[in-house]
Amino acid sequence: MQDGDYRSGCGPGHRGDYPCAACARRGAPRRDVKVTPMNELARTFLEIYAAGGEPAGGWTYGKALRQARLDFTPDSLKRLDALLAQIRERARPSRADLDTVSGRNFESLVVFYVIELARRRSQAVLDWHEGAAAPALPSGAPWVDAPGTRLLVDAPLHGLRFEPLAWLEGQLLAGGQALAAADYVATVVAQLERHGPPRWWTAMQAVGRLGSWQMMMAAGGRGIWPTLVSAAAPTTPRTMDGGDLRLAVQQGDHLLSNNPEGQPWQVFSYAGYAERKGARVDAVVLLAATYGDQPMRLRIGFPFRPAQAGEPLRIWQPVLVDGNLDVETSARLGPALEYGIRSLKWSSGGWDELYQA
Repeated sequence: MQDGDYRSGCGPGHRGDYPCAACARRGAPRRDVKVTPMNELARTFLEIYAAGGEPAGGWTYGKALRQARLDFTPDSLKRLDALLAQIRERARPSRADLDTVSGRNFESLVVFYVIELARRRSQAVLDWHEGAAAPALPSGAPWVDAPGTRLLVDAPLHGLRFEPLAWLEGQLLAGGQALAAADYVATVVAQLERHGPPRWWTAMQAVGRLGSWQMMMAAGGRGIWPTLVSAAAPTTPRTMDGGDLRLAVQQGDHLLSNNPEGQPWQVFSYAGYAERKGARVDAVVLLAATYGDQPMRLRIGFPFRPAQAGEPLRIWQPVLVDGNLDVETSARLGPALEYGIRSLKWSSGGWDELYQA
């Protein structure tokens, strides 16, 4: 970050789905955008299992499930393999057994677990859907009504879809094709990584979302205060300490550069400037960073014209200022940026109303 490329504004405010830090401290409620009911169900099932409980209707093989200790360690996948092999060889479940309430609950828990492992390993954005309600993929791949497609997982930033129930039933039903849980997770991760670390796409989605939120702040007459989001709480922005703008920018720059909490990715925003048609204009500047193997560093400007003389604020096309990725790879991240912009529901108006090409 270069001295002089940021500017002052008033203190942090809040609107819409992102709360300000003060409201978060007061315990004000917040809403997560683009979280499907099935995502919530997956989280709930995993939490119930971790607490030693069972959902309504219970789950088949509950005692064996507890003994498997699905604790997100690498060895847990070996224990899961042993559990599934035991069920296949001894219990010999039928299609009818799996289609009971407890059987479906059991299957759902197992696939929620293996996909969550893949998500944690890849840091990809993954959305659960009931089969018939799943959105169409960009490729137009049709949904086929079958037991193995009752639950589907979309990777919307990558144009991918997974059918983990089909894998699971291959482990449980006679005549199915067995594939170890670790190998299945590795297969999912490998597909997500075909063009680079998925965390690149996830961070770029966060850039779009945070940039859209800051534009909402500016459109509502609020100040653009230095703000950070990270993998630990991707829908909860952390505004830097108020009072001194320069210190707030330095604080965010320090967190992004040094990553003291060991996050897979972080995005930091502040009010600055960008070039548009040869002129220097106001902009929200966003710094995206991922860590570990193949780290990414990108600076994206969201240029805009402030409201003036009765005219509303105007948003212009976001621009890549600089970064360490080649042009082709950076271009592949464009849909993730757009997805992030669209994922935020403005409290009034919207991005499209103010956007001007």
